[in-house]
Amino acid sequence: MHFFHLFLVSLLFMESVWTESNMTVVITTVNGDIVGYHMDLPQNNLSRLAVYNIGIFQGIPYAEPPTANLRFSHPVPKRSWKPRQLMATRPSHACPQPLWFLRQYSFGPDYNNTSEDCLYLNVYAPNIDHVATNKYPVMVWIHGGSYKYGSGSEYDGRILAMFGVVVVTMNYRLGALGFLSTDDHIAPGNYGLHDQLLALRWVQSNIAQFGGDHNRVTIFGQSAGGGSVSLHMFSPKATGLFRGIIAQSGCALSPWAIYRPPHTIGTYTNKLATRLGCRTTSSAEILTCLRNKSTEEIISTNVGAPPMISAFAPRVDDDYIKDLPENLLTKHEFLKDVHFMSGFLPQELAEDLGDTPGIDNGITADSLNDFLHDKSRRYLSQADEMENALRCVYPASGDMETNRAKLIEMESDYGYVAPHIKLTEQLTQTGVSAFLYNFSYRSENSILKGWMGVPHSAELYYEFGSPFLDSMPCPESRLSTCPVTWGKYQAWSEMDSRVSRETMSLWTDFVKSMDRNDTILISSTNKTWPRYGQNGIFITISNTLVIDQLIRTKSIEFWDSFNYLDLSVHIPNNCSKSQSVIVG
Repeated sequence: MHFFHLFLVSLLFMESVWTESNMTVVITTVNGDIVGYHMDLPQNNLSRLAVYNIGIFQGIPYAEPPTANLRFSHPVPKRSWKPRQLMATRPSHACPQPLWFLRQYSFGPDYNNTSEDCLYLNVYAPNIDHVATNKYPVMVWIHGGSYKYGSGSEYDGRILAMFGVVVVTMNYRLGALGFLSTDDHIAPGNYGLHDQLLALRWVQSNIAQFGGDHNRVTIFGQSAGGGSVSLHMFSPKATGLFRGIIAQSGCALSPWAIYRPPHTIGTYTNKLATRLGCRTTSSAEILTCLRNKSTEEIISTNVGAPPMISAFAPRVDDDYIKDLPENLLTKHEFLKDVHFMSGFLPQELAEDLGDTPGIDNGITADSLNDFLHDKSRRYLSQADEMENALRCVYPASGDMETNRAKLIEMESDYGYVAPHIKLTEQLTQTGVSAFLYNFSYRSENSILKGWMGVPHSAELYYEFGSPFLDSMPCPESRLSTCPVTWGKYQAWSEMDSRVSRETMSLWTDFVKSMDRNDTILISSTNKTWPRYGQNGIFITISNTLVIDQLIRTKSIEFWDSFNYLDLSVHIPNNCSKSQSVIVG
């Protein structure tokens, strides 16, 4: 049967015959028995996927609560709960954070379920009734949110699991609780990254009990999650925990992914301590005082932030990560036995401009140049040179809509597009099998303004099957809850459903192709996706999947030449002084 016809038949079947079983399912882990539940699927439903039921386990603890003396410390593995059974039928608390994010994007306006006791994960396992014979690849999701927002439970993995993978989502500590540091061994920071590593060790020890193959683990994440998964590639502590990486709209070379000189977290730790009435004469004194402050005091105290990074974020600590990723790349000190996929969206930061006065009409040349001036000030002694270069690469004009597009292009290139291309190219040159994508699909039913195009996070709704969520049972108060906004984000069209299915196929085809280093067979189209290679081959995900060759623009060449460490700026050769100072 032709794929698209099969897809429509499957979709209609899905909407009419999903059934829920009342049966629970018990899995034995290293720590003890876990009680989850499964949903039965009709034997002839989505037959090409050969998935007949999904096992769902929510709120599995992988660490002891990071409270009291464990606050600002490495996580401690969860102790056994034997002989009792642990009920894993509800999402756990989210980690402490300002609540507006989870309320707006996932759980609705009344959500308030946060606690420092938040180190839990969720498992979505296909064909759980045949767990003893299953050997599915595993996909471990690390959520984004600027290292200060988000929850693993925002991302419901039951539909992605239908494509023949075990999906794991996790919480990790955020903000100051996850990344505060005194820039020394007293409070080294990176606790959130160590949480992620401990969750990955839990997967290694337990995932076979859910039908997963611990030798075929892929870590994937978006935004700060993309930064996290690719930073793990540069940590010896992550050796043996995964074989695949998917870094989405954020990677280790993004300027916001990790602290870079001259900025340090210690500056903001001291500000936090001072504002909460702590003495700051020693690191030990700061740590003792902050451990005695309330959760609310810590997360609600604003200390500002350096340019392009959250105040509390990953840092080089000589433990989790020994040096900056760009230096480790040069020295070839990273995990090389991995399968790497990376990608971006064309208008990454467009939505961030939505509150700018008059932005719907565009911006004037003066306004664009003001933005570029402000951007350049972060480069200290090189600020004037950077401003001239930016004005050349993103020139202002008399057309306000063009100026707006230039601003979006600049912000997206700097933080996302150029770092992804650079990392993919450098990994390719060292022999890593690397693949690059550009997700540029915009739904005809998009609720975003047209000029925003395809902004940051747009792919997530398709990657986790939002067009199908309304037709997938999601018990509310009795067993579990789902993010209330995902399935209702917009009205979903047949094309949205098709792109969602193709996106999930593409991600899982990558995960299943670990032993084929040069190409990925895309099961939904039978096209072959070659690795990036010397020819710069990448895939565009839109109404159709298009294999193309990357054309290096002037802006990409410029950011390639920019050095984050010494802030050296190279004005492109075809820029004259007069070109670089356009005003209007």
